[in-house]
Amino acid sequence: MGAATAFPYPPLRRAAMPPGRVGGDAGALSHAAFDAMDRARGLTLPELTITLAVLAICTALAWPQFSSLMLSTKGTGALHLLGTSLAGARIAAVTRRYPVTVCPSADGRQCRKDSIWEDGWILYRDRRSRDQPDKPADILQRFTIDRHAFTLRSTSGRQRVRYAPSGYTATSNLTILLCERRASREVGRVVVSRPGRIRTERPRRRATGCAF
Repeated sequence: MGAATAFPYPPLRRAAMPPGRVGGDAGALSHAAFDAMDRARGLTLPELTITLAVLAICTALAWPQFSSLMLSTKGTGALHLLGTSLAGARIAAVTRRYPVTVCPSADGRQCRKDSIWEDGWILYRDRRSRDQPDKPADILQRFTIDRHAFTLRSTSGRQRVRYAPSGYTATSNLTILLCERRASREVGRVVVSRPGRIRTERPRRRATGCAF
């Protein structure tokens, strides 16, 4: 190979930097970054105190409405649970071809002798048409609601619903009334007719008082 030919390149010169400036545009970026950090330093203690105070006031104002909404939702759920459990007892009596009784129960094993349902209720096989389950295996289901928030009472003198295999009940209409305990206000009621049909009724006015 031949020898490399040298080309006369002009000498490189270093540009002079102005005093106090670091690396041209890098200095401007550095100052911008420090400005951004200063702006993003967060809240001061007085600002944080004011923010928390406003949040506490807003929460206090909204809490009654939120609490009322939660109670209303729980009441609707309790009413639905009662209605569906009674409907389930009727279906069980018809499909299994033996009587099924629904009664209030405080312990989930025996029927109460009064019309107080808020402690819970049970469904049981009632082949001998008795007021209590013959044995624990006869109990088909157990149900409970929030007894601290609600009362649940049936028609005076009617402590149970007994479905025959025909789907009919043994006696006349039965009404079970659900109320808010603290406000003594009716949430709704479940009515069982003699043919065994179940309907749920809600009060026309929210301020309707309880009948017990």
